[in-house]
Parts: sequence; C-alpha cells; structure tokens
Amino acid sequence: MINNLIRKAKKAPWVLGQKLTQTPSNPHAVISDLFVWRCDQDWNTYFELLDLVSLFGERGQHQVAVVFFDDEGGQFYRQPVDLIGLHRQVLDVSKILSALECLPSNYGTFCVFHQQSPSEVLNSEVFLTERGYISYQYKNAPLRSYVHGNLDAIDDSLTPLSGSSLLNRTYNLQYLLEPGKQYEVVLTNASGSDKKVVFKIISFDRKTHMNRRITLKSKQAFVLPVKGLPGSSRLIIKSKMIMARPAVFCFDGGNMDVSHG
Repeated sequence: MINNLIRKAKKAPWVLGQKLTQTPSNPHAVISDLFVWRCDQDWNTYFELLDLVSLFGERGQHQVAVVFFDDEGGQFYRQPVDLIGLHRQVLDVSKILSALECLPSNYGTFCVFHQQSPSEVLNSEVFLTERGYISYQYKNAPLRSYVHGNLDAIDDSLTPLSGSSLLNRTYNLQYLLEPGKQYEVVLTNASGSDKKVVFKIISFDRKTHMNRRITLKSKQAFVLPVKGLPGSSRLIIKSKMIMARPAVFCFDGGNMDVSHG
C-alpha cells in the first residue's frame, strides 16, 4: 500500500495535467498534424489527399484549407483545395508555394483542415483529423520518400494542441546515426508556447559530438544538420515537449530517405 503511494507520488510530476495532446474547446473543431514543407531548387513536397467526408457516404463538393507557416512559425498563406470524391489526390505543395510572389523561407510547416465534417462525426464526441502521408522529392529523383502524420497538432482555429511537461523530458531518437551518412533532423513545436530544446549526439564510446541549444517557437520547425560522425551515434533531445519525435532525413550518396525517429 505504502509502496503504491510512493510510486504514484513519484509519477505525479510527469503525468498530472500533461496530456500528449489537448482537446479542442470547440466540439466541432477539425484537427490536423503540423506537416513540414520544403521548397527550393533541391526539394519538392507533396501531400496525399483523400475526401474523408465522402468515405462516410456523404455526397457533395468538399474542400480542404491548407494553411502555411514559415520557418519562424508565422502564418503567411492559406489555399483552398477542392476534393474529388472517392479519389486519391496528390497535392503538389511546392507548386502552390512556387507560384507565390515572395516565399518567406525554403521550409516551414503546414496543416490541412477539412471544411466539412460527416454527420456521424458531428454527432459523436470525436474530431475529424488529418494525419495523412507527405512525400519528398530530392534533386528530381525518380522516387519520392514518404512519412505519415505524427500527432493531433493543431485545430482549425490555429490553436496548437500539443501538451507541455512541467519538467524536462528526454527523448532518445529511435534511429541509429551512422558514419559516412549525412542527416537533417527536423523537429516541430506543436505546443502553444516557445520551448527550449537541447540536441545531444553521443557515440557508443560515450563521447559527445554535439551539444546544441535552441528555442523553438510555437508552430515552428527547426532543421538540425548532422554530418561527419566518426562512428555510430545516437541523438538525445531534451525539452518540455511531451513527445519530441522528429522527422529524420538521411542522405547516403545521392539517395535520400525520410522517416520518423
């Protein structure tokens, strides 16, 4: 009994009021992940769109709104997109951004909000959520690399939903960093406040090869370049994010791959 109470007391600072994601205040809100876009001479970004409302058997013309944020987390563009019923659509994100008169940065974040919700969803205590697949093409390669949505990041009032921790947490990257390869680790902040983040790379002989500190703004993505590792290493991320799970771009010769870490 006493041991049980002690365990619960030790656990309390890590769990009380610290959900992975918050529930939107609007019961009819629509939710999206916070996806990363990249757009320059080397990068093209695509998003796999499905008419989720049509999957519930509801006919009619449906739309999504795609909202873009720059590399500082500031909103700079919103694009409506018509959906094509029960068809898979590939949204060329880079084409949309390249048509703008002035692109504020060459990477950032975006979200996809369905503008209609199925009646079954509206009548239930659930939310329509977009966590689909995004793909990247590097240097006009014939194949693209795909990664899926990560979490319920933001609602259609542009309120970030990711929770925050009272204490600093350590996230160990679930990915081996190997010598001879280059990486770009991309971390996004889906919480409503700035977060101090420490990136630490340690080799298996316990030598530290990187110890970098940054402040990540709300809705911002940060790209951490990693290269020149002398041996196999691991990345540790320390912050007050509940789950600081990044996307990892791996470059091996002329090939690129992306995955969640």
